Amino acid sequence: MAKKSESAVGQNSKLMQLREAMASPGRDEKGWSRSEVADAVNQALDDLYPGESTTADEVDGRWIGKLERGQHSWPSERRRAALRSVFGVETDAELGLYIRRKNAPGAGRVTPKSSQLDTSTPHPARRYNYWLGGKDNFAADRQSGDEISRLFPTAMIAARANRAFLRRAVSYLAHRGIRQFLDIGTGLPAPDNTHEVAQRIAPSSRVVYVDNDPIVMVHARALLQSHPEGRTAYLEGDLREPQAILRHRLLKQTLDMTEPVALLLVAVLHFIQDDDEAVAVVKKLRDSLPSGSYLVVSNATTDFNAPEVVAAYEGMVAAGKNDIRCRPKEQFSRFLDGLELVEPGIVPANDWRAEDLGDPERPSAADVSLYGAVGRVL
Repeated sequence: MAKKSESAVGQNSKLMQLREAMASPGRDEKGWSRSEVADAVNQALDDLYPGESTTADEVDGRWIGKLERGQHSWPSERRRAALRSVFGVETDAELGLYIRRKNAPGAGRVTPKSSQLDTSTPHPARRYNYWLGGKDNFAADRQSGDEISRLFPTAMIAARANRAFLRRAVSYLAHRGIRQFLDIGTGLPAPDNTHEVAQRIAPSSRVVYVDNDPIVMVHARALLQSHPEGRTAYLEGDLREPQAILRHRLLKQTLDMTEPVALLLVAVLHFIQDDDEAVAVVKKLRDSLPSGSYLVVSNATTDFNAPEVVAAYEGMVAAGKNDIRCRPKEQFSRFLDGLELVEPGIVPANDWRAEDLGDPERPSAADVSLYGAVGRVL
C-alpha cells in the first residue's frame, strides 16, 4: 500500500506543480519520478472521492513502473480518473505513460503521451456502429462484422431493430414520467440516442451514458449534447464492475438515485458469457434503484432460428469468432425476476409495443434474434 509523502499536500501544491510541469516547455528533459506521480495520483484520489475510502486504489512507484511497461491490465475507473487529473487531460484516449529506453537523457523518469487505441481487436461498439452504417470503426471491426454477417445475413437488421426497441422503450418511459436514465453499454453515438428521445418528450430529462471503449467516450463527449433544461453525462466504466459505476462522481452529480431511474442494458449483457455472472451484475444494479424505477433489457437468442443457423452460431463460438452469448427465454427471464413486467412482457425485441408506437419496421423474430423486455421495480 502506498503512503502519501508530505510533499503531496493538496491540489495547490504538488498536484498543481505537476500540472504546471506538464505544460512547461522543458518537461521532456525534466520529467517526473515515479514516486512523485504515485504521490500525486493518491492525492487526486482523495480530492476526487471525498469522504470515500480510496485505500484499495492507492498506488506506489512500483505500480507506476509496471503501468509504463504494460504489465497491468487497464486500470480501474478511479485510478484512471486520478491519472487524468494529474496529467491534466480530459479523456483516457489522451492518457499514457512510457519509460525512456536505454541510456537516453532523463531515463528512469516518466512523461505523458497520448495512449494508443487497440484497433487490431474488434470491439462490439465499433462493430455495431459498422452494422448501423457508421464510420467510427476499424478494419478489425469490419472484418468481424462481415464474418458474422456471412453466416447471419440479418445481423444488420438485428442491430437496427435493437436500436428501434431502445427508442420505443425510452419513449414509453418518458411518457410515463421517468426523467432519469442510466444507459450502460451505450455504444457509439447514432441517430436517436437515449437523451435525444427522452428530451424530445421531457427536456429536463437527465441521462448518464456508460461504456468501456475510449473511442466511444471521445465521440460521446463531443457529440452527445444535452438539451439546456436537462443534463447528459458520460463516464467510462465496465458493466462487470457495477459498484464502480454506481459510485462514480459523474453519476452522483447527474442522477438522484433516490428518485426513479430507467436502467438500460440493451444488447450488452450478451457480452458477459457466464450466465450467473450476468444475473449477479443485473441484481447489483437493480438493488441500487428505488421503487418505481425500470429495467430495459435485450439479449441475443437462437430460440427463433433454424437448426443450421444454431449450428453455425455454436461453431463460431467454439472457434472464438463470436463473442455474443445467446440466451434462451428461460435464462433471459432471470434478469427480470421480481419485477413487474410491462406489457407485452418478454417478447422478440422487434415486437415490443411496435404497434402502439407506430414503428413501421417489423422484421421477423428469426431475423432479429433478440429478446426484449421492460420491468418495473416494485
